[in-house]
Amino acid sequence: MARRRTRHILVFSGILLFIVVWTVLLSIYSPQQIVDWLGMTNSYLVAFFLAVAGAIASITPFSTYPAVYTMASGGVNAFVLVPLVAIGMTAGDFIFIAFGLSARELLSEKILDKLERLLDWLESKPKFFVQAFIFVWVGFLPIANNLLTAPLAMTGFPIKKLTPPLVLGNMMLPALLALAGVYGLGVEVV
Repeated sequence: MARRRTRHILVFSGILLFIVVWTVLLSIYSPQQIVDWLGMTNSYLVAFFLAVAGAIASITPFSTYPAVYTMASGGVNAFVLVPLVAIGMTAGDFIFIAFGLSARELLSEKILDKLERLLDWLESKPKFFVQAFIFVWVGFLPIANNLLTAPLAMTGFPIKKLTPPLVLGNMMLPALLALAGVYGLGVEVV
């Protein structure tokens, strides 16, 4: 039992350290500096890594979304850009899901009981309700997804039910911003 708890503490601490390091790096270097360094030919790769890093560092509204708008308005193919960004954001979200799952193992019985009640409440709602809520949160609100994904993982919400609306939502807002960039709509993204 003690060995298992130690392992969970190490996993939890490692993920937390990774999040802190990414946040510090992204506060030192701007997305524009990264794009200038890599060049326009690597814009897709940059967008993917910005999406992953933005999701991990909880700064997606300040890094990924402006990059998507800028790259799309600069001529990058939005039909390639948006799915790559969605995959990158989802990968970053899964780090917080892993964080939530490992944190669950460290919680007290009292908190676990409250999380169980929350999960029971979520499961008492129509299946479409929870998935629609996840999609709207992720797809239309420029709020960090980890505020939703980590707590859902802590409740034990099934990952199979979380993944489809998460992926689709991660495509929606970048798609809207890419369209705004392509068609020159004056959208302020920062």
